[in-house]
Amino acid sequence: MLFAFAALASPLIAPVDPHATVAGSAAQPEWVMNFPDGYYLSRNLVAVNDPTFASPAAVQEFSLNSQTTSTSSIFLAFNSATRAPVNSAGSLQMTYAGKTPGNASIVKTFQYPYRGPPQRFEATVALLTRGTNQSVHVRLYVLRGADIFTLASANVSSNGQWSQLNSGSFATAPGTDLSSISPAQVIFSAQGAYTLGLEVDFPGSMQIYISDLQLDLLGTAYGLLGADFAGHDMWSQDVYGARISLFVGLVAAAIGIGLGLVVGLMAGFLGRLVDEVLMRFTDMMLVIPGLPLLIVLVAVLGQSLFNVIIVIGFLGWMGFARIVRSQVLTLRERPFIEAAKAAGSGNMRIITRHIFPNIVSLTYVNLALAVPGAILTEAALAFLGLGDPTVISWGNIYQQAEIQGALGFTPPPWWWLVPPGLGIAAVSLSFVLIGFALDEIFNPRLRRRR
Repeated sequence: MLFAFAALASPLIAPVDPHATVAGSAAQPEWVMNFPDGYYLSRNLVAVNDPTFASPAAVQEFSLNSQTTSTSSIFLAFNSATRAPVNSAGSLQMTYAGKTPGNASIVKTFQYPYRGPPQRFEATVALLTRGTNQSVHVRLYVLRGADIFTLASANVSSNGQWSQLNSGSFATAPGTDLSSISPAQVIFSAQGAYTLGLEVDFPGSMQIYISDLQLDLLGTAYGLLGADFAGHDMWSQDVYGARISLFVGLVAAAIGIGLGLVVGLMAGFLGRLVDEVLMRFTDMMLVIPGLPLLIVLVAVLGQSLFNVIIVIGFLGWMGFARIVRSQVLTLRERPFIEAAKAAGSGNMRIITRHIFPNIVSLTYVNLALAVPGAILTEAALAFLGLGDPTVISWGNIYQQAEIQGALGFTPPPWWWLVPPGLGIAAVSLSFVLIGFALDEIFNPRLRRRR
């Protein structure tokens, strides 16, 4: 019930998109920060509360700063009509009324409260210029005390189109060696106050519109179960993985049990040539190595999720078919079957009305016991790279860990490796216990023992 709830309510209990980058590479769970090992970890942090300028209050986050130009000739205003084409609700309009070239910055001061640096950062800004035919030089920077770090710098053309700037190389003090440290470690090396600024060099009287202005610090600790090497939320991946694994297990097991039931009923009741042909074919399928055949079939048919389900189901019926046949062989000799034949019942009626109800308990029990095998098979195929790469399953999580070499790290990222394994073990154990419980319910001998 717990895993079924997790599968059905995945969007509610894991609202973060499992494919989205939400943290730094291999970020640890946030609760590790409560222990000594997490002393130098850092959480995600955003410098701007409303980067899309959805309301006039967003403009109040920034202040105007200029050392070479009088601020009386520069005006800041909220503009709801001019919006960037992506993820924007408005813009900050910066108007320069001077006749000669000028320079000014909009700045926002924020606190960095963590002892350790972020894993990396992303700085963006969208710009549009009007009122001039010349290119405008802009610079996005971070100020820490007397140190200034340029995150992005470019000339914005006045072609009537929005220009997007992203953080790239930045300027540091001369002689700084960056071969062994990341830009995030250089800039955010200590707790304290930092200033995010956007500097504009005005060639003359003009307006510049600013939107999507943000500095996003991706920390080294995130969420309940951390992140993988691509910064994806592991809690969301584990929850959505339960959905795919359960779906594959239940559907593939149902296909296998259905085929085994049909083959066993036909072989056991009709006998003779039908029994001989079906059982020899079953024996042939039993001696073929299962996993190599699965690998070949999935590679030939394609790596879609439904191909994986069909292949697992069509290769999982042989054992149940032999069990059903053995039960049908004993049932067809019973007096009530002879009475049904004497009353003129046809083969199909006898099978559906008299034989199948007497073996339905076997169907329930074996269906429950077949689900763990289907889940493990799907995980094995996904781990080998033969699963559907577009869906998230527990097997795919292990495949990504293998591709990134997670097992080679010391210590290995346990928050990436342990939860999917526990999920596979727990859901498999659940279905095994369900199968044993159904066997006790339907098996008269077991009921008498209790």
